[in-house]
Amino acid sequence: MTTSLQERTDALKGFFRIDNVVPHRFSTLDGYRAIAALVVVTTHVAYFSGVVVVTAWGHALSRLDIGVTIFFLLSGFLLFRPWSQAAMRDDTWPETGTYFRRRLWRILPAYLLLVVVVLAVMPGIEVLPKHWFSHLTLTQIYYPKLLINGLTQSWSLATELSFYLVLPLLAWWVGRRHRGDVHASTRRQFWLLGACVGIAFVWLLLRTLSPLQSISVVNMWLPGFMDWFAAGMFFAVIHNRLQLPDPPTWMIRIRSLADDVGTCLVVAAGFFLLAATPLAGPYTFGEGSASQAFMRHYLYLFAAVAFVMPGFLGTEGWGAWRRFLASPLMAYLGTISYGIFLWHLFVLESASYLFGIPGFSGWFWLLWPITVVGTVGFAHLSYVLIERPAQRYSHSSRRVRLPWRSREEPPTPQRPTRSPEQIPAEPPPGTPA
Repeated sequence: MTTSLQERTDALKGFFRIDNVVPHRFSTLDGYRAIAALVVVTTHVAYFSGVVVVTAWGHALSRLDIGVTIFFLLSGFLLFRPWSQAAMRDDTWPETGTYFRRRLWRILPAYLLLVVVVLAVMPGIEVLPKHWFSHLTLTQIYYPKLLINGLTQSWSLATELSFYLVLPLLAWWVGRRHRGDVHASTRRQFWLLGACVGIAFVWLLLRTLSPLQSISVVNMWLPGFMDWFAAGMFFAVIHNRLQLPDPPTWMIRIRSLADDVGTCLVVAAGFFLLAATPLAGPYTFGEGSASQAFMRHYLYLFAAVAFVMPGFLGTEGWGAWRRFLASPLMAYLGTISYGIFLWHLFVLESASYLFGIPGFSGWFWLLWPITVVGTVGFAHLSYVLIERPAQRYSHSSRRVRLPWRSREEPPTPQRPTRSPEQIPAEPPPGTPA
């Protein structure tokens, strides 16, 4: 063999390469997105085939909706980090208008195409005007019984959109006082995160122990997941504080733990295995008792935190686990992970229709590879043809010249150039189960 290992590696990188729109500092997070997207695909195939109630490994597959938790943590970390950093350092405050423009251009073009395709051409579904309105406006989680086959995964996208809308208000509260005072600003941010955790706890109590439990859609609303987003925001605060002088000792210890990948993964596996037992509720749809709902919610949270911690705080590029997450294949799948989330149910339902496989009749090992391969193909096209152009447009600095403005406009003042570590990686929207 005359081909060197480095040449083979470079060829592999070239094959899987998809140019990103925004620089990524956290090279492992694309790998985490890829894992989260694939486990969501897997749990949906497991539910569709019915294996979740048949075998022990099927029971475990039913809990892979933990991918939602991972995506919410990633969004909380990446989206809150610029505001947290600006508050601590008294840097230039992120522009809310730019934030909303980029978020909406990130999620809407590809999602709206999916809605049109599913509601217009997917066989076996009854479509009413209310389905069009609710799904096109991402308000389907606020009306009972409006989720429809091929689009049921979009509930968490609607929940994430709620978080996008709330986050600037949370950041405004953080930045109202103590900007530039590192210690006081950090404390203020932790008080905010504590409030988010409290809101989620109270909401979980209300929706499991009050008449709210009879309204199924409340299980999808933002208050119930604020602690999952807050966990990602918590690591954003720690990450920013560690970049400044004299960080607290306990934060340094958390960073050391994040570098101990083996311990993090073992702890994550332990919490996940507990969640796969009957302690966390039934393996079919439904929460079970109030205690089971609490158990599953927090076991998912603890497992996801331990799993993702090495990507948030660990030493960049260090260790086999991080090298795997940053590999060309994982980076590729992470880049197209939003498309994987969007299209996998359409591919699954279409494949089952074409092969004549009804729901809950088995055939997991046939449907899973077909769904994964088909979904990756759709996701690649979605990214290349829709998502990447939309992101480039949303990040462009070109302005439309208004006809009544003079051509001799003064130049727009330029903001100070930010270093690469200050540039946030743009996360794809959370992918639900």
